[in-house]
Amino acid sequence: MESMNIQENGNDIRIDIEQFCLRMCKAAKSYYDKVHLEKDFSLYNTPVLDFIQVTQKKKAASIIALVCGSERYAKGLKETLQFISDQIMLFYTPESAKTRLGRHKPDLWIVTEDMTSQPNQPWRADRTTPVILITGNPDAVEIKKNSGKLTVLSMPLSIVDLRKTVEIYVS
Repeated sequence: MESMNIQENGNDIRIDIEQFCLRMCKAAKSYYDKVHLEKDFSLYNTPVLDFIQVTQKKKAASIIALVCGSERYAKGLKETLQFISDQIMLFYTPESAKTRLGRHKPDLWIVTEDMTSQPNQPWRADRTTPVILITGNPDAVEIKKNSGKLTVLSMPLSIVDLRKTVEIYVS
């Protein structure tokens, strides 16, 4: 954490920049929450953090099944997609996805490359649901049947590309 010291008239003021920014953002959000119905924030020609618009954006009702061997990476992907759908289910093995979903099919599968070598891959048995494959080597991906339902995204993954691709299938 960075801090800044300011001496003025012998007084020493210490500011923790991280806490200062956090408190400023909370104060701005609190202000918007209280007065957004009375004031028109579109009048200002300066950049504004629009907390209202983000919270009011309608989310899709689609179920997204995210199958990834790394718990941390899966949670990061879920955070990235949280504004698109409330119903993102995380699975760390294909078998757990198959067991928990049962006969219910998600609206979209997102699968990382490490899961493609595992047995019992429910997204392969599901011939109609689209699949987004996240891989480090897109040239090695073999697209057999139903090539229209498979989208391959390369590592390192662009968050913007991932969101755009997911929105195509779930909006």
